[in-house]
Amino acid sequence: MAGIGFGLKKVFRGSGIFSVVRGYSLAAVVTEGPMVLMILLLVALQQLLTGFGTPYRLREQFLFFMTYAMIFSLLLSGTVLLFLDRFISDCIYRHRLQDVLPAFFGMVFFLLLTGAPAMGLYLLTLPVGWDVRLAVQLLFCTLLIVWVQMSCLSAVKRYGFVLLGFAAGAGTALVLAWAFLAGGMPPLTAALWGAALGFLVLLFLYMGQLLRCYPAGGWNLLVFFPALQRYPVLLLTGFLLELGLYGHNFVFWASAFRVQVFPTGVYCTRYDVPAFFATLTILPMLVQFVVGLETRFADKYRAYFDSILYGGRLEDIRAAKEEMETVLYAELSHLLQMQLIVAVASVAFLGNFLQTVGLDETMTGTFRLLCFGYCLYGLVKCGTVPLLYFDDRTGACRAAGLFAGLSLAGSALTLALGPDTWGAGFLAAGAVTGFWVLRRLRRYLTELKYHVFCEQPLFAEQQDGVLCRAEEHLARADRAFAQRRHPHETTGN
Repeated sequence: MAGIGFGLKKVFRGSGIFSVVRGYSLAAVVTEGPMVLMILLLVALQQLLTGFGTPYRLREQFLFFMTYAMIFSLLLSGTVLLFLDRFISDCIYRHRLQDVLPAFFGMVFFLLLTGAPAMGLYLLTLPVGWDVRLAVQLLFCTLLIVWVQMSCLSAVKRYGFVLLGFAAGAGTALVLAWAFLAGGMPPLTAALWGAALGFLVLLFLYMGQLLRCYPAGGWNLLVFFPALQRYPVLLLTGFLLELGLYGHNFVFWASAFRVQVFPTGVYCTRYDVPAFFATLTILPMLVQFVVGLETRFADKYRAYFDSILYGGRLEDIRAAKEEMETVLYAELSHLLQMQLIVAVASVAFLGNFLQTVGLDETMTGTFRLLCFGYCLYGLVKCGTVPLLYFDDRTGACRAAGLFAGLSLAGSALTLALGPDTWGAGFLAAGAVTGFWVLRRLRRYLTELKYHVFCEQPLFAEQQDGVLCRAEEHLARADRAFAQRRHPHETTGN
């Protein structure tokens, strides 16, 4: 959440326990609030369907469609979000905010161009009516756009509105679903159209805020192409991180233990349910990471580079670097210690509780392994972000690729070994990759002077390539169109 640090610093400047509690509450609500609201919406819609006497088979199909729409929209949009964050940061630094909206529309265009036909073809393989297909297609495309909007809004500190918008969308979805059910619409169609239209309301709310926050630009939807040619590895990094997060589920979806909702629609209850509950245990770690990174490490990071850019003495630069490293290592150590405590508590207490609400002994064992697996995944995630802070894009990509590969291979191995080992593959992937990330980060910081002073080009190099030329042609056409539309303004400028 690119903009939350500014708000957190203001909160934490206050004295007393109240400021600390308020700061952590703000971080928790902003960073994890949308996900919690999404879970609550799913539960509420399921209960609404149950209240109207909907058979279990239709409720299962509803959960299947919602899960697939969310996972694959996150997988596709997550591929571009790291790159988009970098592009917006560069626009803010270069005072070119007018490029953000064209980049947003261009990014959404290419995401829809890729995702919408793929989802449409997949839905044609399912034995459902066109009313269901259209609702799921709308939901998937809307979610694709919403995830990109959230990234753009967080960059301009509209993190509070992100949460309020999600609450408004969820409330609208519930009201519409109830109205459709009360009006006699088939239950599956009613719930899916309610969810789709609720998120469509959210999309329009976010769009209004984007138009208020960013100045109007031209119609050059390829404005981000030169940056894409400069940072293509960020797309691969984003995809591999998302694949590592969901890939172990996909392995079990392809196994003999899968549940077939449709001939081409599957999930694995015996693995997905423990994984879902284990995912919730890393929320404290993610909140603490945001607070530590944005309120403590960011200050030291800024002080170090300010001492370089604004004529600091060699002793000042070295001292600033040591302080920055000390804070970074302390934060990562604190994160891991805290999450290990949470994981142990979850294994000891939550695992027993889950057995009382329907999970059998094997599923509870999977949950316990995945608690530690997600703890180490959190370490990978929290270690990769500082690599990107220091512009080690290659290291971040290798970390994401290592984790994705080990997660898929380890999950396939444990699948063959039997249910008692499920979750151990994801755990091993997190352990190996977490160790590699910490080692890479330490080595990179040891050689930081070389990377800062010696890797930078002496002279600005003119970019060239297919993407740059395509953007240049469209920019020239955009300027010509603007000149024909407003000749006096263009001449005056």
